[in-house]
Amino acid sequence: MKKSSYMTRAMKAKDRRFARILGGLGYERADMTAAQPVEDLAALRKQYHDLFGKRPFNGWDEATLRAKIEEAGAR
Repeated sequence: MKKSSYMTRAMKAKDRRFARILGGLGYERADMTAAQPVEDLAALRKQYHDLFGKRPFNGWDEATLRAKIEEAGAR
């Protein structure tokens, strides 16, 4: 059974005002695509893992990962 919360039901409602309001609050719609390609992020995470020997924090975006990798290369 799928998880059905208030947000998912509101985003699927016929009244598009819910989607507009929730979108303004920062909640993503199910039909939106990712802002960055997942392959690039996966490659950066693998590079970070190879460099540091531990997995990176999943909340880091591409720019943060690149900065940490460059910082380690400068050492």
